[in-house]
Amino acid sequence: MNSTDTKSLVITNGMFIIDDIERGSCNIHYKNIPGGGGTFAILGACIISPSHATSKGLKWIVDRGSDFPEEVTREIESWGTDAKFRDDFDRLTTKGLNYYEGDNDLRKFKFLTPKKQINVDDWVATFGREVIDEIHTFHLLCSGSRCLEIIDDLLRVKSTKSLKPVVIWEPFPDLCDFDHQSDIKSVVQRDDVIIILSPNAEESNRLFGLHDKEPTSLEECLKLAHYFDDFMNENNMCVLRCGSLGSLSISEKVADKRCYEYFPAYHSKTQSKVVDPTGGGNSFLGGFAIAYALTGSLSTASICGNIAASAIIEQTGIPRYDPIERTWNGVTLLERLTFYLSQFCLRYDIGEVYESLSQ
Repeated sequence: MNSTDTKSLVITNGMFIIDDIERGSCNIHYKNIPGGGGTFAILGACIISPSHATSKGLKWIVDRGSDFPEEVTREIESWGTDAKFRDDFDRLTTKGLNYYEGDNDLRKFKFLTPKKQINVDDWVATFGREVIDEIHTFHLLCSGSRCLEIIDDLLRVKSTKSLKPVVIWEPFPDLCDFDHQSDIKSVVQRDDVIIILSPNAEESNRLFGLHDKEPTSLEECLKLAHYFDDFMNENNMCVLRCGSLGSLSISEKVADKRCYEYFPAYHSKTQSKVVDPTGGGNSFLGGFAIAYALTGSLSTASICGNIAASAIIEQTGIPRYDPIERTWNGVTLLERLTFYLSQFCLRYDIGEVYESLSQ
């Protein structure tokens, strides 16, 4: 049962994965690092959560195999989320390899052990139908065809009295290209849910059949963002993640026009603090998801996405968390928000943004 002061806010279908990380150019190798799209999305949402009650509104499933490290269980429990552990000691925990290629250090990924996907029926069986009905914001990491199936299943279990679900969708990178454009367009043309699509710039180039080279300037990213204008239903939105440049938000159409807004990356001026970009995109969307669930503001969510990613990329693996002081790498949410808005002279009031997250 939910406590009276805790709402069910965000759920993810992203998996928990134990990662190995290899950076061949630097000859650096890490083993058994907690990872996976779901893990980093929840971490991003935790970084933006201003209270323990907010963190408890974050729902996710952690599948533990026979080799699951006990210290990782303790780490996850320390975050204070509503993590549900599913144990199957007849299998190994899902493991993956993150490695980097090319001059731009593009991240690549492959599974090392069989994966165990999470779907709507898993959510219902784990949390109960009433909880899923209460949740308004869903983070999905999957292909276009699977996203369509998940949305159909979600609408099947949601009551007719529910608000229209908000689906913050991170297309699976290898299937975000021109060959799969039809599936992706079918998702963003739906009008029975609110879709907020979020590919990165390199994936978006491939989606529209341009080229594989990642845009390296804000001008190139803005030109790319305009391809989404008519690609999406007028009520759906997009957040284009542009790596070290930051992000571009593309609003729903109002008076037949969309608004485009740029938000710089938190560490744009402090690049020396960036250690490993692994999980940065997932955590961006976790921070974005919880902020959107709390405020319904595309701008506030974009600010929070950039803030969430900042703590993730400051080290290899997960940031240090102090549950008493609620700091990540020794910095509170309010301190990160103050730094971010002040550093870039953004036109948002620090107090108002923080208060909107704290309601």
